[in-house]
Amino acid sequence: RHMHHGWIKQASNGLWTYGAFIENGRITDKSPNGKLKSMCKHLMNKYDIKFLITPNQDALFTNIPENQKAEFEADMLSFGYGKRNGKEYSTLRKLSGACVGRDTCRLTYTDSEKFEPFLIDELEALGWGNIPESIGITGCERQCFRPATKTIGLVGSGLNRYQMKLLGTEDGKHQGQPIMEPLGDHIYLKSIPREQVAKVIDVLLKHWKANAKPGEDLGYFNRRIGIKAIIELFQKDPITAPLMERTMPADGVVD
Repeated sequence: RHMHHGWIKQASNGLWTYGAFIENGRITDKSPNGKLKSMCKHLMNKYDIKFLITPNQDALFTNIPENQKAEFEADMLSFGYGKRNGKEYSTLRKLSGACVGRDTCRLTYTDSEKFEPFLIDELEALGWGNIPESIGITGCERQCFRPATKTIGLVGSGLNRYQMKLLGTEDGKHQGQPIMEPLGDHIYLKSIPREQVAKVIDVLLKHWKANAKPGEDLGYFNRRIGIKAIIELFQKDPITAPLMERTMPADGVVD
C-alpha cells in the first residue's frame, strides 16, 4: 500500500503534490484533528491546484509549484492539521482506518469510524503509536474498509462488538482470516466487547515484541508462529482467556 502522505513530485510536469492524512476521510471542523473543512476551503481558494481523494480516504492537493511549498504547508499547520488533541499523528494512526459505520450506514451493526480514533488513542497510551502496522475496522461483515488487508482486522459482529482477523501483512501479499484452527469449525474472538479490544491487541503486540526476529513485522510474525500458537497465547493469557472460552461455530450457532 502506498499511502501518498507528504510531498510527492509529479513526474509529468515537475510540480508537487501534498498528500494529507485525513482520519477515516472525515473532513470537518468539529473534531480533535483541527479545522480540516476550513483548511481545504482556504487552500483551494488561495492556490491554483486540484483536489483528489485516495482509496485510503486521504486527500491529495496537486500541481503545487516549488516556490509555494513552504507557504502551503504553513497554511495547513495554521488550521491545526497534523495533530489530534494537540499531539502529532502516530504512525499507527496514519496507517489505520475504518469504514463509516454507524450512524451513517444502514447496514452496519456498530461503530467503526467513530470507534477507530479512540482505539488508536488507547493503543498510543499503551506505547504502540509508532509501530509500522495497520488496523482496519469495519462495521459489519460486508467489510467496506477491507480489514483483512491490514495487519489487524476488526469486523463488527454486533453492537459494540468486533471479530478479530489476523495473518494479513503490510505488503499486501497475505490477507487476514478469522481466528480458527486449521480444519477447525469453531471461530475464536468473534465477539470482543468494545472496551476490551485494545487489551486484546496489547496482548498480541507484547508477544510479538518479545519473540519477533530482528526486523520481523507483526503480520509475518503471526504467519511464522501460526494461528494455533496465537490461539494458545490468547487461551493462556489471563486478560484474553475468558474471551477464548466462548467460541462461534462456522455455522453461526453460538456454543
